[in-house]
Amino acid sequence: MNHPPVPEIPWSKRLIYLGCAAFFFTLAVLGMILPIVPATPFLLVTSYFLVRSFPKLNDLLLDMPYFGPILYDWEVRKGIKTSTKIQAIATVVLGWGISIMVFPIPSWALYIMAALVTIGIYVIYRVPEPHDVVVTKPKNESLENAEDASAVHAPHELERKQREWDRNQRQTHGENR
Repeated sequence: MNHPPVPEIPWSKRLIYLGCAAFFFTLAVLGMILPIVPATPFLLVTSYFLVRSFPKLNDLLLDMPYFGPILYDWEVRKGIKTSTKIQAIATVVLGWGISIMVFPIPSWALYIMAALVTIGIYVIYRVPEPHDVVVTKPKNESLENAEDASAVHAPHELERKQREWDRNQRQTHGENR
């Protein structure tokens, strides 16, 4: 992914961001394992911290088989798939249901929780579906390296190739300075 340059921030702040990213990534992994903890929001926060501190680590996160497609849909295609939305809504409802059954909650708190769960479901529902992305080849790419235009690639694969090309361009321009 073509990230904007990392702003010049002190290394101490970058390390704090990296620690935050590690913490939220751990929560995202727990979200994969535990049915009550959603993985997607923690994954988005992880990506937020990585892009601002170590973009190459965010590129690695985008290349991961489970997390990559979710982040790709959010960052590039500007949306969340219906299946991911259904998982998130089911997690919210399941977490609320378990809370009601396990903990003695006063009736006024149940109404507040019901309102918050309803708002949460509405927000998840309102997130747009991912849009198709048109990835164009850079103008200066030679024809020998160009792939057959008729070949069909998954959008994530095209984005990965674009990130590799961007990374190579950054390295080339960095060596010329």
